[in-house]
Amino acid sequence: MINVFAYMMLVAIWSTTPLAIKWSAAELSFSGGIFWRILLSATLAFCLLKIRRERLFFRPGLGHFYFVASMGIAPNFLLVYWASLSIQSGLIAVMFSTTPFVIGILSYYWLGNNVFTLKRVIALTITIVGLGIIFSDQMVVAGDRGVYGVIAMLVSILSFSVSTTWMQKVGADIPILQTTAGGLIFSVPLLAIFWWVFDGTSPFKVSLLGGASIVYLSVVGSVIGFLLYYFLLHRITAYLASTVGMISPVFAMSLGVLVAGEQVGPQL
Repeated sequence: MINVFAYMMLVAIWSTTPLAIKWSAAELSFSGGIFWRILLSATLAFCLLKIRRERLFFRPGLGHFYFVASMGIAPNFLLVYWASLSIQSGLIAVMFSTTPFVIGILSYYWLGNNVFTLKRVIALTITIVGLGIIFSDQMVVAGDRGVYGVIAMLVSILSFSVSTTWMQKVGADIPILQTTAGGLIFSVPLLAIFWWVFDGTSPFKVSLLGGASIVYLSVVGSVIGFLLYYFLLHRITAYLASTVGMISPVFAMSLGVLVAGEQVGPQL
């Protein structure tokens, strides 16, 4: 039962983050938005470690694991944020929904775990086609920049899938809080470099809505979200955990209509 609760909580969080990203992106660059979000998240996670009197490096060799965890955060988020500048969020959602397929293939070769039953393949295919129909009006790739956005998403999907599968292979005995804090902290240097090169400005002049969005993304979207995701990786397969990304886009779209006044056309 606790697995179901954690899964549904993660669906709820991943469904609300696109709207928060949209609000924060209106005032920050793609590199600034993700850098300040993860920096705040890493600081909070580190403080939680200190409060609980736990150590990040409680045994030798954990730096390698935290680097693997950061692969699913820093390059993944950077690529998604950058791709969102050139392709529609619907196309991003449909492309990211293919993650369970990629993780399933990696799980077969790395973990010796064949997750592809006939029913699952049929269900995955129906889901991806369904998302494609829902977001069909956003599936157009406009020019070279759109093509680059699609390539960025493909690399993002691979980075996230490799990180998730690799972590399940080597990190079964590493506590969830250490995993979350280590992954976030190890993501900060790469994000800081990109922020300095492409932006370099502080977020202290953002509006109340923009600032609240960054705080929400940091606390709920990153710290709590990753705690739940890594909790699920300890208890269910990486393939099942990744299916959250196939459900949340429809809830995110509905939230955009209800809260942000986004329009729903006849086809949708």
